[in-house]
Parts: sequence; C-alpha cells; structure tokens
Amino acid sequence: MESQTTGAQQQEADSARQLPDDFPQRIATKIVVTLERERDPEAAIQQIGTLILRNLGVDNRQKYFVDAVETLLEESESKRYAALSYVSISLDPENEIRHEQFLNEVLDILIDDHMNIVKPTVQIEGSRKSFSVYARHLGEVFTEMIDMNSDLYETIGHIFSTIIRKEMAQEQAGKEAPDSFRRISMSSRDQPKAAKKLFDEIVDVIHARGEFHSDSLNQQNPNEYMGVLADRMRATRRYVIQDILNKQALAKKKEIEKELSERLASAEEIILATDSFKKALNLFWTEKLYNFKYLSVEKVRVTVQVSAIVLGILYFLVGYLELYQMMWWEGLVVAVGMYIYARFLCSRRAFRRFFPDDVSKELEVMVGSFTPTIRRMSKDQMDSFLVRQVKDPRNVELLPIISEFVKYVFAVMPERKSAIITLEELADIMENIELDVSRKMRISAAQNEF
Repeated sequence: MESQTTGAQQQEADSARQLPDDFPQRIATKIVVTLERERDPEAAIQQIGTLILRNLGVDNRQKYFVDAVETLLEESESKRYAALSYVSISLDPENEIRHEQFLNEVLDILIDDHMNIVKPTVQIEGSRKSFSVYARHLGEVFTEMIDMNSDLYETIGHIFSTIIRKEMAQEQAGKEAPDSFRRISMSSRDQPKAAKKLFDEIVDVIHARGEFHSDSLNQQNPNEYMGVLADRMRATRRYVIQDILNKQALAKKKEIEKELSERLASAEEIILATDSFKKALNLFWTEKLYNFKYLSVEKVRVTVQVSAIVLGILYFLVGYLELYQMMWWEGLVVAVGMYIYARFLCSRRAFRRFFPDDVSKELEVMVGSFTPTIRRMSKDQMDSFLVRQVKDPRNVELLPIISEFVKYVFAVMPERKSAIITLEELADIMENIELDVSRKMRISAAQNEF
C-alpha cells in the first residue's frame, strides 16, 4: 500500500516537473483568446470547458485551474473570463460526468486549502476585515457572474450548495469518526485551522463588497446587486443546511428504527412466552391465596392446641379438688395427655398436609423464563399480547388479577431500564387493559345469568 502511494506521489511530481512554471498563465491566456475569438457565447463556453478538461482534467492538475482563474481575477478586464471559466465547468450540455467530477475536485481543493489556511488572509478594498483568499476567489467569481447575467444565479446556487454539502459532510464525518482517529486529529492541532467555513466566508466577502459609504444623500450604491446576491445566498444557505439536517435526522431515525426492530421480540418468541405467562398467572393466583389459606389453617391449629391445653388444665384442677369423684392422679393423667396431644399432634409438622404449598420459587422461575421477551416488546406488541390474554377463555377466572400480575412482572424484572417500553407507555396500556377486563367480566357475568 505504501509503495502504491509513493508511486502515485512520484508520478504526480514527475508530471508537475514536466509542466512549465507559467502553465496557469498560459491556460488563462488560452481562455481569453478563445472567448474573444468565438462570437457565439454558448459555443465559446463549450470550447472553454473542453479546453479546461483536456489540459487540466488529468494528472491531478485541478489546482492549476484555481491558479489560472486567480490570474484572470487580477485584472478587472479579465474578471468576466474567470466567471465564464467556472460557468464552463458547471454547465454540462452533453451530460458528461467529467464536468461534475472536475468541479467537485476543484471545490475540494478550495475547501481543504481554506480550512488549512494555505495562504494568508487578505483585505478587500473598502473593508477593514480580513477574509480568506479562497472565499475572496469565489466571491469575486460569483459577483462577476451575477453582474453579467442574473440568470446565472442557478449556476451560483449549484456551486454554493455543493460547497455547503461538502463542508457539512466533512463535519458530520468528523463527529462520527472513531475515538482513535479523533485522538490523532487532536494531536495534530498544531496547524491552525480556519475559524469559519468557506461557505460562510463567501457570503461575508460578497456582503462586504456590497457595502457602500456614500458621500451624499442622493448618491446611489453601485454595488447594490452584491448585497442582493448576498441575501439570496443566505436564503440558499438556510435552505440547503435545513435540507441536510432533515436528511441526517431521517437517516438517524431509520437507523434507530432498524436497531429497534432488531431488538424487538420476534413473533415466535411472543408465542412461546404465552404459555409461560399463563402458567405464571396461575401460580401468581395460587401464591396470592397462600397467605389466606395459611392463616385459616393456622387459626384452626392454634384453636385446637389451646383448647387441648385448657381442657388439660381444667381436668387437673377437677382432680386436684376431687370434684365429681375424680382422683387427683386421674386429673394429672388427663392433663399430661392433653399436653402431649397439644405439643405433638397439634404442631405445625402434624398439620403440614393441611397447609397450602408455597409456589414462590416456581413463580420466580416461570416469570424469569419470559421476562427477556417482555423486556424486548414494544408498546404495540405488549398491548396486543395482553389483549389476547384477556380474550383467552382459559383466563376468565383470573381476569381480576391480570393487571396486578403485569405490575408484579415489571417490578421483579431484572434490568428494567433496558426494556423498550417506558413506564408512561406501560401505564397507558394498563389503563386500557383494565377497561377491557371490566368489559369482559360484565359480558361473562351476563352470559352466566342466562
């Protein structure tokens, strides 16, 4: 790869050495001669385009076009030829790709040299501000175009919008560059960079040239058309930048939707989660009734245990007082028997078979089997999933606890923050589901009456 790069650089250096030092001046002279000789303007522009592409469209000679145009801009009489040179490479009557490629390569050179400040800034006549050489270069070309023919603003808009799109693309690419490339670019900040983008500075140059300080009230501004051009270019800038931002937002939205679609649960996963959801719903109902059943059995056990102890104490007292012809030892035997009965036969271990089964562990395992799918459901998927559960005839008896069960699932769900559905969306879904449950229960009650 390095050998190929070195070879290309060597070839470019060789081609540069083969060209004379005054090559840009020769191209500028040919442009002037061709335009002066040809009477038909359209034919002259086509000949200039062919001349430029033939001499400068090969061997990385695009920079010589900028130098040739700069030569034409040095004299006021030849500035119109500089503008026509840009027109010749912008208008493509034969629909050839070479014209657009050449224009793009020229604009890339201007943008890179502007950002890297290859040449020092210059002052415009009548203004104390300093501007980029390349902004002044294009600013003068554009003003000459609009001065020759106002219809050429279409060409100006095409070149100007291309510059905007290129610089915005460079800025976006810099933001999206990996961290390693950003560190490299930060380490190379010793070289100064331009404070403004080229398209902004072009507008500033044209606006500055359009300013006029009159000596009297009746004096008219001869550069008024430049101010109008600057305003039109500002409008074009706003439109193009907004168009770019809209496209970037649309591309980002599509990318987010693509990532979201890849994260969403598939139809197969939702179908597989349905059975686990129903089993977990039944276990949740069982677990919900566990405390009531446990307390009921515990009340009976404690009542029997206390009754046996109290009965043993009464028999002991009757025997101790020798009432009803009962001996003291008979009362003691009955008391000891009641104590043994209460201690062993009324213990929790003896009543174990009457207590309900604790299904909390099974519930946790079952809920954990479908929570990954629930976490990847969107709002529409979750709504459709719960509606199917409400309409399922097998869940009719469990309808009152569906809403509570869903809240329980989201409460115990691990990594809740990574779920696609938000809490606000979940609240809206639960509100609709509660209405569906109430409607379903009323229908079921009416059917049972008949």
